[in-house]
Formats: sequence, structure tokens, C-alpha cells
Amino acid sequence: MKVCDVVLNSIWHDPRVRKQINEYIVNGVDLSCVGVKCKRYDSKRIADLPCKTIIVEPDSKYAGKQKNVFRKLKREHLLQKAVCKAILEQKPDIIHANDLNALIPAYMASRKLKCKLIYDSHEINTKDLYFRDKRLYAFILRMEERFICKRVVKMICVSNSAAEYFAKYYNIEKPMVITNCTLKSDQCNSTKKNDGFEIINHGQFLSGRGYDIMVEALPLLKEYSDIKIALRGVGSMGDKLCARAEELGNDNFRFYEPVHVSELVREASKSMVGVAITEPICINFKLSVSNKLFEYAAAGLPVIMSDIPEHRYLNEKFKFGIIIDENTPQQFADAVVKLYEDREFYLKCSDNARRLSNEIYWEKEFSKLIYFEKNLYENEM
Repeated sequence: MKVCDVVLNSIWHDPRVRKQINEYIVNGVDLSCVGVKCKRYDSKRIADLPCKTIIVEPDSKYAGKQKNVFRKLKREHLLQKAVCKAILEQKPDIIHANDLNALIPAYMASRKLKCKLIYDSHEINTKDLYFRDKRLYAFILRMEERFICKRVVKMICVSNSAAEYFAKYYNIEKPMVITNCTLKSDQCNSTKKNDGFEIINHGQFLSGRGYDIMVEALPLLKEYSDIKIALRGVGSMGDKLCARAEELGNDNFRFYEPVHVSELVREASKSMVGVAITEPICINFKLSVSNKLFEYAAAGLPVIMSDIPEHRYLNEKFKFGIIIDENTPQQFADAVVKLYEDREFYLKCSDNARRLSNEIYWEKEFSKLIYFEKNLYENEM
């Protein structure tokens, strides 16, 4: 069985795609990857990938920011054509398209090759913040996605909520859910903790992820000198968050430099509680599931979560943390104090976090797709 895994970036830095590659190889799949050269391109990391990898370079004539809409469309057309050509050269039995931007060239190739197409939607792309002021563009992409989704052999998404959304609005079979959890080998049982009762939130510093709420909660926790609020990550908001914490005059704030994704679980295990308070400021955020939630669970941390459908679904099943009704500093502070003061509740949540990680891990999740693809391939032979 030959599979071509397609993503419109430089492959190595997309954790979900890297995990796909490893599982395909471990399961004896003849795999090739097609990607696109982007700012994070790293030839050494590409060379280290355990499969044949083709990196398509965008036409240099259209590099950089394009103000002219026709040049943007031309660049997009040329890129899709080049990606399609690279896929065709691999002659796969199955094409695995990662996200909406890879779906269109993958569909074009699947039609020419008369092979099967899998669509792995990492996000509800057209309902993301990026498209808030690009409604016409979002509408066009949504129509394209709807059309192709009815013609793929299987669609995949990262949460039950997203699967229900696509099934309802595109009138398709409910997609297979392969949540973006950690590897079984990522689980960490470190007993070495940082000083104090540390509450960690790691990731990209983007709006709608709750970092500002944590900082604003500092004055509400000042009487608990042992409680430390910690952030780890990258992004333009980092300096503003640190400045605001200093302005509030609280010594219980910590800021850590980012670490490689492979080190996130180990570093998180040095804290006491994880935070995943994604705010439902768009449909994509509302129906998502925070990757960090699984990273904290793999580290054995109870988790403070926002009230979005997938967080509630998982917490009702595993009872590994606290869902806050509203993303406010007061609600967040109350949840922190509950975990700090109620030792029995804390330990129960920690045990349940490990139970979640032992039941939902990447190798098990992705095996559902490999089983489906192998059956599909064998039945077509």
C-alpha cells in the first residue's frame, strides 16, 4: 500500500504530520511526503524524516506579500499545480491531505490517478479568526471544501464536536475522530517539581488562549504565597503579559522560555496544574480540543479547562480537572484554590489524568485510520 502524505508547509515542524509519518512507517506502509518550502524550512530535519520527501518551492516571482489580488490568485494556482504534480509523481494508492489548503491539489491528483483520498482536517479552517474579515474568501473555500468532502473516501478531524459540525453542515458521513493526543512514550512520571504550587500554561501566545486571564488573576491569589502562575511559549503577547504582571506587582509570576515540542510533557510534569482555557471566540476555537490538554494529562497534571464541548466531554468521561463556567480571572482563581486546598480532589484528578493518557494516545488513535486504509486497499485489489 502506497500512501502520499500531503501538507502545505515544510513537514517537519507540524507535530501531527510527524506523528503520522512515524506510525505509517512503523506499520510497514510505503510512504512518501509532499510539502511546501516555508519560512521554517530546515533541510537537515527534512533529511532526518524516515520516508521519501518532496519539498515544492513556490515560484520566486510571487514571493513575499502580494497586494494585487490577481497575483495572489496566480501564486495560489501555480503552487497547487506544482503540489499536484509532485503527488502524481509518487503514484500513490491513497493520498492523505492535511488541512484545507492541501485538500484542493490532493483532490486534483486523486482524480487524475483514480486513487482514494483521505481528508484530515486539523481545524474548522473557514470558521477561524483569520477569516473574520475575509467572508467572501471563506465562503468560496467553504463551497470547495463541501464539494470535495462529499467525494473523499474518509474525512478525519480532531474532535467529536468538529466531526458533528462537518456532518451536519456538509451533509456527509460523520468524520472519523483522531484527536491530537500525545505519544504513549511521551508519558512522564517525574517527581521533581518546581518550587511552590505551580500552575502552567504553555503554547503560542495568541489571543483567546487565556494567558491574559491568568495574569489578571494574580491579585486574587496574592494571599497564597505558595501558588505560582507560570507561562511558557512564544508570541508577540509575551512581552505584554510580563509587563502586565510586573504592573500588578505580584512576585508569584514566572515566565519560561519555550522548549522543543518533544520536551513539553517533561517540562510540564515539573508543575502541579495545567491550564487549557481556550476561549470560544470563533467556531473553530469553540469546537476544538486543546493539544496541551493531552500534554498535561501525559504529565499527570490536573487541568483547568474552559467550557467548550470537547473539554466538557472529556472531563465528564475521565474527571481529570475543573471546567470553569466563564473565562474570568475570578473563576480561574477559584479553580486554582480548589486544587490547592483540596488535596484529595487534586490527587484524584491527577490519577484520572494518567488514566486519560493511558486510554487516549496517538499510536492507538492513528491505528484506526491505518486499519481503515489497509482494508480499503485490500478490498480494491
